[in-house]
Amino acid sequence: MKSDRPSRTAQFVTIGRAMADLGLSHIPNFSDPTARVFLSDKGKKGFAKVEKAWRAQKRSYRVESARVMADMIGLRTAAIDSAVRNAIAEGATQLVILGAGYDGRAWRMKELAGVHVYEVDHPATQNDKRTRAAALPNSPQLTFVPVNFEREKLDDVLKRAGHDPAQPTCWIWEGVVMYLTRDAMHATLADVASRSAAGSTLIVNYHTTVKRGWFTALLLRFIGEPQISHWSPEEMAADLKAVGFTVSHDFGMLDWNAQFADGKAKVSRAPYMRIAVARN
Repeated sequence: MKSDRPSRTAQFVTIGRAMADLGLSHIPNFSDPTARVFLSDKGKKGFAKVEKAWRAQKRSYRVESARVMADMIGLRTAAIDSAVRNAIAEGATQLVILGAGYDGRAWRMKELAGVHVYEVDHPATQNDKRTRAAALPNSPQLTFVPVNFEREKLDDVLKRAGHDPAQPTCWIWEGVVMYLTRDAMHATLADVASRSAAGSTLIVNYHTTVKRGWFTALLLRFIGEPQISHWSPEEMAADLKAVGFTVSHDFGMLDWNAQFADGKAKVSRAPYMRIAVARN
C-alpha cells in the first residue's frame, strides 16, 4: 500500500462485512454493525445504492455481485471469529490483530470482555480508522499500535504498547500475508513467536497456489496493493512449525461454507482462501 493513504483493500473488506451485516450473505444471523461506521465516503455511497436495490427486492448485477462479496468476506470473518472464541476459551488473555485495517472485533465480540486487544497497522490506515471510531462506544481495553515496518520491528512496537509476552496471546493475521514477500512474512512470524507464551494461538489467513482471476489481480496491482505470495497447506504448516507453532486446523472457503452457511454461499470462485490455526 502507499504510505500516505489508508489501505484500499482494507476498505474492500469493510464493504464486504457491511454487505453481510445488511443481510446479503447466506450466513444466518451475521452481524457486524461496526462495518458501516468504518466505510469511506465513497464506500458509503456504493453501499447505499446496493441497500436501496436490495430493500426494493431488485435483482441486478450490482446486488448479485454484492452477495458474492458478502458471502466471501462474511465467511472468512465467521471462521476467524470462531477460532478467536476457542483461543479465549483455552486461556488467551490478549488479542493482537496484525494489519488490523477496519476490524471491528474489539467493539462487537462480547467474548473479548477482559481481553486486552492490540491493533497493529500502518499509521495512515490506523489514523483514518481512529477518526471514524469516534462514532462507536469507547473500547477501554483496545490499544492502537501504529507501525512502519520499513523502520520498526513488531517486537519493539508491541513492547512499547504494553503487550505482555508472558501471557498467552491470540494472534489474528487476516488478509495480510499474501501481500508480503516470504522473507517479510518470516521476519514478522519470528517476532510473533518470540512474544508468544505457551498456550498462544496464531490464526493465519492465506492464499494457496490456485490462481485468482486476471481482473482482480490487475485491480490490486493498479491500486498499489498486489498479492505476491501464496502457500500450500503443507508449506504454511512448515513455516509455522519452524517457529514453534503446530497447526491444529487448516480449512478453506468450501469448509467455511459448509460450517457457517449450510453450503448455500456463493463462493465457487474463492477456493484459494484458507485459514491455519496453530498453537505453541
